[in-house]
Amino acid sequence: MAILLQFLPLAIGALIFLAVLLVLMLFSSQGEQLLDTATGHYVARLKPSFERQQLPLGPSQFVTVQLGLTLALFTLGLFSGPDLTTKLTMGLALGGVGFLLPRIWLKDQQKRRRQRFQEQFADAAALIGNSVRSGLSLPQSLDVLVREMDDPMAYEVYQVLQSTRVGVPMDTALEQWAERMQVPDLDIFATAVIIQRQTGGDLGHVLNTLAATIRQRQRIQGQIQALTAQGRLGAIVLSGLPVFMGVALYFLNPDRMSLMFSHPLGWGMLLISAVTISAGYLVVRKIVDIDI
Repeated sequence: MAILLQFLPLAIGALIFLAVLLVLMLFSSQGEQLLDTATGHYVARLKPSFERQQLPLGPSQFVTVQLGLTLALFTLGLFSGPDLTTKLTMGLALGGVGFLLPRIWLKDQQKRRRQRFQEQFADAAALIGNSVRSGLSLPQSLDVLVREMDDPMAYEVYQVLQSTRVGVPMDTALEQWAERMQVPDLDIFATAVIIQRQTGGDLGHVLNTLAATIRQRQRIQGQIQALTAQGRLGAIVLSGLPVFMGVALYFLNPDRMSLMFSHPLGWGMLLISAVTISAGYLVVRKIVDIDI
């Protein structure tokens, strides 16, 4: 144990060097290519999400930030605690947080973009319906939507039109769009358009009715969100308070709190706490999550 403690400063210095090196690689094309080679499978899995989301970062830069933040927080954890076991435990815990934070940011960006798309969809359906009733074809109506609306709706419809221009049938392009976005309203829209193209009917009236239904549901959903805001905030506060108090007590009295990480009984208490806090948060979120 004493030998390991002697090498600990050297390990911390190496980790700091790696974290700084990863940050510098963000501004180097050669570094980005090297990172692509080292993390090819992970970057390949992330690439479709980044292409759909129009994010300011590329997948390689995202992985660089993720690795750099993981190493930086792991190094910070090694500076805390009175003994090697506590240092390694805190380092692994903070390193895991550093790895998860960019993923949480990515999911939040996806959620925000999907929410913005849903907010635009009622107006988009009404615009397409009015364009069709005025005598335009469906591709022409979609082209009008691209010119009149903002992103992400305009970008997504533009992708549909580009697919049809390279030979993809309109029905297939709409199905691919609905599968890509995973929005229930878009599924209904795509199904209505495909059925109308196969059987005929007043597509404009159908889309205007769909737009009115979506607006009514959005209004009700907004009321539900307002009524359940207190419950959702309570779940966040009650789940975050024990974690905040644990971190505060660790820095106020590290010798006593280090027993939570160095003794088997402390490990068990932390595990039970994590399970019960997570279960309580999920139960409260399930109660206030009302689907309409």
